[in-house]
Order: sequence, then C-alpha cells, then structure tokens
Amino acid sequence: MKRKHYGNVPGCPVEVTLDLIGGKWKGVVLFHLLDTGCLRFNELHRRVPGVTQRLLTKQLRELEESGLISRTVITEGPLRV
Repeated sequence: MKRKHYGNVPGCPVEVTLDLIGGKWKGVVLFHLLDTGCLRFNELHRRVPGVTQRLLTKQLRELEESGLISRTVITEGPLRV
C-alpha cells in the first residue's frame, strides 16, 4: 500500500481525517493506545473484543503507514510465557 501525501491539497480536512482514521476498528485501537500508551499486540487484541487477529493486524499496519502510530520490536531473552 502506498503512503498518500496530503500536503497542500485543496479539499475538506474532514475527508483527509476520515481517510486516515476511517475504518471499523481504527478509532477503537487509537482510543486504547492513547489511553494506556504502549501495548503489545496480544494486550491490544484482548482489549478490543470482536476483532479478528487478521483485521487488527491490517488496521495497525494502515495506522503505521499513515504515521499515526509507531511500531517498536522488543527483543527480550529469555522469552516469557
């Protein structure tokens, strides 16, 4: 998916906002991330009931591509369960 550029484009700012955060789960995901800060994927998945793992991954990738969230890979050793 290509990243869209919105700089100096005439039009309604509401359209741009809805394009960035429009989607069934993006608003809910942003709410939980703004409320608690950093969350691991499974923690976020537990807080958003009804969303499938595949759809949550897709929504997170779209939010990351638009620059609204950032992803940090944490490597720990040994792994915890």
